[in-house]
Amino acid sequence: MQEAVEGLRREYGADAIILHTTQKRRWFWGRLGPRHYEVVGAIDRTPKPPATKVAPVVKSQPSRTEPLAPTAPREVVARPDATKFDPSMSEAVQNISGRLLRRDIPKDLVQDLLKDVLARLPREAWNDESAIWTRLKDLVTEKVATVDPWDFSGEQRIVVLIGPTGVGKTTTIAKIAANFSLIGAKSVGLITIDTYRIAAVEQLKTYAEIIGIPVQVAYSPRELKDAIGKMHDRELILIDTAGRSQNNYLQIAELKNHLAGIEAEIHLVISATTKPQDVDEIIKAFGQVTIDRVIITKLDETTTYGVVLQTCERTKAPLSFVTTGQGVPEDIDVATNDKIAQLILGDAQL
Repeated sequence: MQEAVEGLRREYGADAIILHTTQKRRWFWGRLGPRHYEVVGAIDRTPKPPATKVAPVVKSQPSRTEPLAPTAPREVVARPDATKFDPSMSEAVQNISGRLLRRDIPKDLVQDLLKDVLARLPREAWNDESAIWTRLKDLVTEKVATVDPWDFSGEQRIVVLIGPTGVGKTTTIAKIAANFSLIGAKSVGLITIDTYRIAAVEQLKTYAEIIGIPVQVAYSPRELKDAIGKMHDRELILIDTAGRSQNNYLQIAELKNHLAGIEAEIHLVISATTKPQDVDEIIKAFGQVTIDRVIITKLDETTTYGVVLQTCERTKAPLSFVTTGQGVPEDIDVATNDKIAQLILGDAQL
């Protein structure tokens, strides 16, 4: 490292300012391989009295400080500013960036968050970790939009839950139905178009019998419309769908065909245990169907909640419910953005 610093100053002079130094390894995401050192510096290009030799000016928009290329590898690194994110801009930013990545927030979202936060702070606060974190909490709270439970006011609500396999759609339907029927005293009806799984229909029928509400099974788009018509007296109709793989576009197209022509509120259900890369693929696939709301399940099965922020940001849809266990009807909560933001950042636990 010392050799790299001395080499930079030999090449650019004793006035070169060291902005950042780091040790790098090239193999297996930096965990193995020979060590390489990167030194980033800058030199003041402000014009000086004629007696002093001035460095050549590049034909570009002038700036007071022009970055130097690191000694190895040789690449020009721009001076950090509020419009171009650079995690090396301060130790505080690096620390917070690492914390966010460990919360399973995708790298691009981490960069966007920190760029936004720094743009809202004076430059002298860029190395104030406490100030950055405080502003970050406010920003994440803003980004996690939530909605209150339905206000029926005499209007019927038709709600469809869609999502990949294994995220708990049927159990979540039962939790919502039980809460609105048994506690909210609303007239609720259930419909399932999940005729793929052998036990799916029986599972929903069992829940409906326990709660004391009607249930219909629809095998085709026509039967789905007929089932909705038969429940014209219900204040809330909840429609369960079969889990679909985000990689099977034929199944997604079939789901879209089933829901065509139905005036319904679509809730995308995603498990909190889903890998970030899979979240993007799920949203892309199910985006063929308009996503109005988001439900995050299985918060109790993980300790990091970056998927919540990622899902809200990618879908641009508000969060309606979160589930925290298998219990029916108790393990479901109405999402609130301040509490969810604390979970995402690791400032609170379930």
